[in-house]
Amino acid sequence: MTFYTLKAAPAAGANQIRNSNKSAKAKRNLVGCDVHLRGYQAARKVDEGTIGVVDNFRSEEALLLYIEKQRQQAEQVVVVYEAGPLGFTLYRKLTATGVLCYVCAPDGSQQRKKRRKNDKIDARSLTSKLFNYLNGDRQALPLARVPSEAQEQRRLASRQHDQLVEERKRLGAKGNAMLLSQGLGSWSNWWRPKVWSQLSALAPQWLLERLQIWVDVLKILDEKISQAKAAAARSCSGPRPKGVGALSQMQLQSEVLDWSLYTNRRKIACLAGMVPSEWSTGDKESRGSITKVGVPALRRIIVEMVWRMVLFQPQYKPVQKWQEVLKGPNPALKKKAVVAIGRQLIVDLWRLQTGRLTAQQLHLIMIEN
Repeated sequence: MTFYTLKAAPAAGANQIRNSNKSAKAKRNLVGCDVHLRGYQAARKVDEGTIGVVDNFRSEEALLLYIEKQRQQAEQVVVVYEAGPLGFTLYRKLTATGVLCYVCAPDGSQQRKKRRKNDKIDARSLTSKLFNYLNGDRQALPLARVPSEAQEQRRLASRQHDQLVEERKRLGAKGNAMLLSQGLGSWSNWWRPKVWSQLSALAPQWLLERLQIWVDVLKILDEKISQAKAAAARSCSGPRPKGVGALSQMQLQSEVLDWSLYTNRRKIACLAGMVPSEWSTGDKESRGSITKVGVPALRRIIVEMVWRMVLFQPQYKPVQKWQEVLKGPNPALKKKAVVAIGRQLIVDLWRLQTGRLTAQQLHLIMIEN
């Protein structure tokens, strides 16, 4: 009689299981982060799996430790978060560690449509959009332009100049409103020494004391604005079109960041928001006013340049094309003409900066700083 015995397969020990789990790395971990001052929410997607539970972190350091752990578990880690008031410091810290990071523009259209929005939903939505983007849907994530530290410093200097000018306008309007309320009429630049001396002979003493508080502040603002303009003139080098001031040239460059980022004229025009809106379907085409997307400061700079181009470079082709409209009495048509010239101007400046065309081909007169 033959007896058969069954032998149990050797069971793996706990250490062996732990080591095997460590060696089995995922190919790619996707992390969508909802970033706030007092908290960070992160959702993770491993390879083709489902989006996991959203983790909550109290500080940026805790989030960085979490992402470092993901690096140990996967061959590649990709992170995305929305641009906001916290800037790009998180982006720079992540890229310094070898993590592929994207910064996208905020988009709450789906949350508004469903009437449900919270940080966890945002984190999961970002992870899903990142997965679609990496798999070929380039419209899934509206990526933001991330400046270098030097570019960001120049842009902050440019925007601070504009903020100082706006603050001066605001305080000047408050003082002018006070003068109007007392029957003294409207005074342009009432805080400047020459106008202030004239005003001192007309206004009562109590009103002058109220205005003097703002005069001191406005004088400081005038001084800071002059210093900012002088610094911009020193930083602007190389030839520029006649009529384009050093300050405008510096501000334009600081907002564009890098002309080579844009591969065609449509993209650079869209950056200024000077492309027509459209609502077309089938055989019906309907185009309306400009979209005003992109960078509002860039659109303002271009519009200011257009009026100076009309004055200093009347031979410029777009100016000649719209010359009759600019001389006409219709303000609405003038506005459309300025927008059309501005759209062509930023495209021509892009062509000039990237070497696609020369100043002679564009009929532009150049001057040296």
